[in-house]
Amino acid sequence: MNRFYVYEHIRSDTGAVFYVGKGKGNRHSSKCNRNQYWHNVVNKAGGFDFRIVCEDKCEELILLAEMEKISQLRSLGIKLVNVTDGGEGTTGLKHSEKSKRLMSEKLKGMSRKHTPESIEKIRRANTGIVFSDERKEKLRQKALNRKMPAHVRHILDERMKSFAHSEETKKHLRQINIGRKHTPESLEKMSAWQKDRPKLVCPHCSKASSAGNARRWHFDNCKLKGKQHG
Repeated sequence: MNRFYVYEHIRSDTGAVFYVGKGKGNRHSSKCNRNQYWHNVVNKAGGFDFRIVCEDKCEELILLAEMEKISQLRSLGIKLVNVTDGGEGTTGLKHSEKSKRLMSEKLKGMSRKHTPESIEKIRRANTGIVFSDERKEKLRQKALNRKMPAHVRHILDERMKSFAHSEETKKHLRQINIGRKHTPESLEKMSAWQKDRPKLVCPHCSKASSAGNARRWHFDNCKLKGKQHG
């Protein structure tokens, strides 16, 4: 491919999208220069597939399309291993040999492993995070207020229409997931993982539950909110 394009990487085991990128040539199938999160997912999934989302000769437009696609998937709750929101980098950027040597020396002197204490702090900090409606609205407004030329926005809006799955594709995705069953080993792992997760206590009914159930049935959605209880 001689044109720039936006691509998705898909897990071989579940068919779920886990990465969005922008590239040219064979970048969509390359394993080089991927972050550690990407490699962790690919190793666990046993490989990856790819899908070209859109392509164009204008690199600026493709960078914007990459940002929009990442934002779209994350707004749907899809977890991506992208460490940024996309839109960075231009083709042809090369580091000098001196810069490469300095970066190499700097990385050699860094400890790239978290201590058990750091891992526990990170886990606790990310457990039970709830996005309030106010926070969601702020994120939405921030995305809407991104500076973008009107003509580019128009072109991008037209191209984004092609990102949405057709009704036929949605039906196909539903069909391939009907009857899919987890192995006993997978069920056991998921059960153990759920049991080890810390529970959140609802301030209204004092019931302890997982973060997902707490967000769905308790806190602001609790039936006893605003009522006296014993």
